[in-house]
Amino acid sequence: MSVHPFATLRGFAFAGAALTLTPLGCANNPAAGGPGTYRGVLVGATEIGTMEVTVAEASSGPLPASGTMDLAGTAVSLSGALDRSQASLSLSSTAGHQLAGVSRTEYALGTYQGPQESGSFALLLEADSGSPVRLFCGSLVLTSSTGTGPIPFGVAATPSGSAFCVAPGFVWFGELDASGALSCENRGGVFFGDVNAEDGNQWGTGSNYGTWTVAPCGGGAPDGGADGGPNSSPDAGAGEDVPA
Repeated sequence: MSVHPFATLRGFAFAGAALTLTPLGCANNPAAGGPGTYRGVLVGATEIGTMEVTVAEASSGPLPASGTMDLAGTAVSLSGALDRSQASLSLSSTAGHQLAGVSRTEYALGTYQGPQESGSFALLLEADSGSPVRLFCGSLVLTSSTGTGPIPFGVAATPSGSAFCVAPGFVWFGELDASGALSCENRGGVFFGDVNAEDGNQWGTGSNYGTWTVAPCGGGAPDGGADGGPNSSPDAGAGEDVPA
């Protein structure tokens, strides 16, 4: 049985439904998120898409959440709730996707199960409409072994530079500066490079390593990155075999 190159990662890696992470803000502050607009990426073994979720106020109980998910140019409606008492976010789509994860003051992230495959997602709170979350869609190439096709890879970042690197089995915290330089790390792994570069970007987790490229989701100028839409990178989301 083949082993997915990310199956043994720790830190931000997912093990089934379990999740271990370092919060975007203070590591000792487990406060849940609240009302607002969240934008991010959703990444599976062969698919990648964007998400926009609005969490509304509520006088009591969980906060209602609704939004859209764009996969391969097809918009799918999302609905669910943010439960502050559990610091959790749960969503379901009209196409049969189930999303579940943790909620923090500035973000939400977790795993999803779709009709065809499963993966990871990350959402960042948008401060205001004039400061949109930047979204990038692309792919990873595993060069440390053969027989593995491109693996979808996404990046979500705030205007201030806080970022998440997202692949089918993990979400890593990092930074994306104004020039496009990206760095994401966990124990034993790192991504570094430039979101505007077509080559030279590297990632590694010890025995597994390779290259990555991204472009603004939905196309547009490299420094835009705020468009929510289908992946514009020709390699990302390709239907090639990846390890189970």
